[in-house]
Formats: sequence, structure tokens, C-alpha cells
Amino acid sequence: MKKLLILAVALLAALNLTGCVVFHNHTSINADGSGTAEMTMSITPAVQEAMVEMKALDDGQSQEMDFPLLEDMDREALDKAAKGHGVKVKKFEKALIDGRETLNIALEFDDLEGFSYVMGQVMGGGDGDDNGMGIFDAGDGNLVLKAAQYDFPAEEEAEVVEEAEAPAQDMQNMDPAKMQKQMEIMGKLMAAMSELDVEFKITVPGDIVSSNAPVTEGRTCVWSVNASNMMTMDQNMDPEIVFSGKGLKIKPITE
Repeated sequence: MKKLLILAVALLAALNLTGCVVFHNHTSINADGSGTAEMTMSITPAVQEAMVEMKALDDGQSQEMDFPLLEDMDREALDKAAKGHGVKVKKFEKALIDGRETLNIALEFDDLEGFSYVMGQVMGGGDGDDNGMGIFDAGDGNLVLKAAQYDFPAEEEAEVVEEAEAPAQDMQNMDPAKMQKQMEIMGKLMAAMSELDVEFKITVPGDIVSSNAPVTEGRTCVWSVNASNMMTMDQNMDPEIVFSGKGLKIKPITE
């Protein structure tokens, strides 16, 4: 489910950041497989500026730098991605709160495939073999929510391939002045370590049998990442939740 953890992972992992961003996401799945998602993301103006500089220096040469910038996200683009995929944008609000550029988004979706597609578009493309999350048959009357691969429209796939084939600039061949500038920018981002606050919550419609979440509260699994645990949390950033399918109307994906 790296695509659900997408926004924060792209912003943090793509630059190997150790801080700088607040990102909270709560996705709730209903008994029929539909659901809602609420996301809050905020970045200090100084860090936003540093990220813009870092991306500009890369000049489109590295796929790892293809992360979204808060200033580039708009309601029109999100509505366009949601259209025809069973997703409704219920809220899209940008504001300056406590000195931080803040974005609040609320979505309703018919199924996880449509939700995964929209989140993938927000993130700027696919993510390796897994480009979303889905619900599969776990046996014994249970279901499992985990990473899934979907066949999304060819035009998006073509764009991803094109980006992947873009020439990457080798560190050894990088201009020394450019490298020094990148190091200076990274230093600014490293200094923001204490600001890291990432929390993902997933609520499933059945009783939880098992999961790889550090914390479980009833039917809700919680993943929290901060400056003290981000290095050890990486291996658990693909959530997997096994839950009871009793009384549910979810049609699982066939593997």
C-alpha cells in the first residue's frame, strides 16, 4: 500500500528526507468495499522552498525527484483524475495555518481500485509492481487488505515508462557547483527533522485477525512515523491487514 502511503512516502523517501512534513491520512473501508479518505498535509514555507529548489536542480533527470509539490496540487486536477473512477472529491482546501502551508482533502470512493488510481495520479505515476491496494481472499472466511497491481489506462502507463527512461545524471558526472547546492538544500531539510509527523490509519469493516501495524485500535490499524522511528518503519510501509469477512459484501480480487 505504498500508494496509499504515497503522498508522504513520495515526499520523504524520494528525497531521503528525515523530516519537514506533516501528513495524516485516515482511510475507512465500508462493508461493500467503498470508503472514505481524509488527508491533511502541511509544510513550512522554508521547507517548501527548499523542495522546489531541489526539484529544479534535478531538471527532470531523476524519477526519484518526481514528487508532488504542495503548490502544484489543485482541485481541478484532482477532480479530473477522479472523474470516471468512482471517486468524489468532497473537500479540497488550502490555507496558511500556524505558519505552515496546509492542504486538506476528503474523498469518497466506490472501490479501492478507483481510489488507488486517483492517489497514483496525485503522486505522479506508478510505483513499481504495486500501484495501489486491494482486498483479497485470505481463506477461512477472512479477507486481507494489501498491495495490489491494477491495469490502469494505457496513457498513464506510457507516461510512467517515458519518465522511467529519462536519462539519469550520475553523481560522479554531476557539476560540482550543482552538487554543493543540493547538499546545502539537503542540509536545510535535515534540520527540519523534529517536524516530521506522519500518521496513517486504515479502518476495515470486519474484526482484525492480524496485521503488520505497530498499533491496532479496534478495527483501525495505525502507522506513525517520526524522527525517532523513521529508519525502522520503512519495512512496514506496505500495510497488510487480515480481517473477518463475515457479513460483508466485498468481492475480493482474484490473485
